[in-house]
Amino acid sequence: VFRSPSVRPNRIRSAVTPICESTYALSLLDSGKIGITGSDGKTTTSTLVSLLLQEYGKSTFLGGNIGVPIISAISKMYEYYVCELSSFQLMDPSPTLDVAIITSITENHLDYHTDMNEYITAKKSILQNAKRCVLPYDSQLIRSFAGGKNVTFVSLNDISHIKSDKIYIKDGYIFKNDTQLLDVSRVLLRGKFNLLNLMLAIGAMPYIDDEAIQRVAYSFCGVPHRMELVREIDGISFYNSSIDTTPSRTLATLSAFDKEKTIIILGGYDKNLSYHCLKEGLENIKCAILLGESKSKIAPYIKRPIFVNNLNEAVAYAYKIARDGDTVLLSPACASFDMYSSYIERGEHFKKAVSLLE
Repeated sequence: VFRSPSVRPNRIRSAVTPICESTYALSLLDSGKIGITGSDGKTTTSTLVSLLLQEYGKSTFLGGNIGVPIISAISKMYEYYVCELSSFQLMDPSPTLDVAIITSITENHLDYHTDMNEYITAKKSILQNAKRCVLPYDSQLIRSFAGGKNVTFVSLNDISHIKSDKIYIKDGYIFKNDTQLLDVSRVLLRGKFNLLNLMLAIGAMPYIDDEAIQRVAYSFCGVPHRMELVREIDGISFYNSSIDTTPSRTLATLSAFDKEKTIIILGGYDKNLSYHCLKEGLENIKCAILLGESKSKIAPYIKRPIFVNNLNEAVAYAYKIARDGDTVLLSPACASFDMYSSYIERGEHFKKAVSLLE
């Protein structure tokens, strides 16, 4: 009997420690275990790690919180198991991993965790039994987790001066230690946060040859529902970023666009997060369209918000006011559970609504 990740461990009365499927499955594997967690970017990073391994000719399983139970792969003898792990799953005893990655830590899931400290502790626990870890140097909080661990740091800035293994950006190129590896201008993923995800994935696989890394970096366009270009019509670009379920993630996505030419669709299920950061982050936005359970909570931080009842209305209104060169962006800053079963269902609805525009 496994604990569903949605059920807190302290709510289960049992003679033994409750455990979820992912923790148990990882305990059955001897090697090749790579775990990725983080508030943002873990699915993109997990996918990139898997693609890098496959490009290098390794048999690779990709699963966990990304959608496929890890235990389903136990009998299939893969060389590597790339496992996305949520804070819910990491409430169990820490799994033993060959490589652990934390992509980011920002306010999230406070409708589940008792407070931010518990959320941070859950994320940090992925490092406890890891042989090596890959961490973003630019986050002072996550950098402090390194301690005496075997660590590779990654940074959007020049950190060539630090003694640890490192991957960083300098003069428009990504470097691995002292070796120039990638031309940033040729990487297809948009946004600085996606460059960070790419470097985290590279850090997990230090032995993969440069050519394999370049083939992946210069061809991978992204995971669906993450800054996904849906359609261009009359010079207006429609982007689906339904995965943006926190305000910090919405602001990160928005940083890749011209705010003054962006119409953003916000709102959904409220995870008890603060939306205060949206006040400054959306200050110069062309228009913000609000819907869902959280719209009244977001509204005080938005200048002249537009209220609608559903995504169909949001898309129709956005198209009505958009002009040549504008972007319509679904980036809700909230979960989907007030109207949809998942962010995927919400994203698919958005794409269908956009496809019907004439």
